[in-house]
Amino acid sequence: MAQRAPLRPTARIEEAIGFVGLFGVLFLGVTVFCEVTGRPALGWALTLLVCVLGVVALDRWRVSVLRRTASAEGIGGAPAVPVRRGPAPAPAVGRGTAAPAADARVHRHVGWDELAPAGRQQVHAARPTPAPARTGPVGDVTRPSDG
Repeated sequence: MAQRAPLRPTARIEEAIGFVGLFGVLFLGVTVFCEVTGRPALGWALTLLVCVLGVVALDRWRVSVLRRTASAEGIGGAPAVPVRRGPAPAPAVGRGTAAPAADARVHRHVGWDELAPAGRQQVHAARPTPAPARTGPVGDVTRPSDG
């Protein structure tokens, strides 16, 4: 039997955001279609407004759940290190490096409100080198079926 990973505390809320957002996109399409063709669109526009307000409410709920959740690997909750006051040093940040945050942790954003675990870097496999390009004229190609 396959084992399942534990659900994030916001997983169900994110599913609801996607569900309501899907209907929001559909109602947007119907509203635009009605406006373009001259049909009455007030009801569709009000329904779209309800969908947008629903997505906003679900997102606020999701953010509050993230803030309430205990800090585990940099996801949600209060920072483990107290926040420093004053100007932060300006590190040289290049491609693939992460800058220290105001709370002195090095992290990367992986979602809207989620942080990647501090100190871990994503492992990238080395890219294969491309084969050298063959230049010059293409020889005549004959097949046994050509006769």
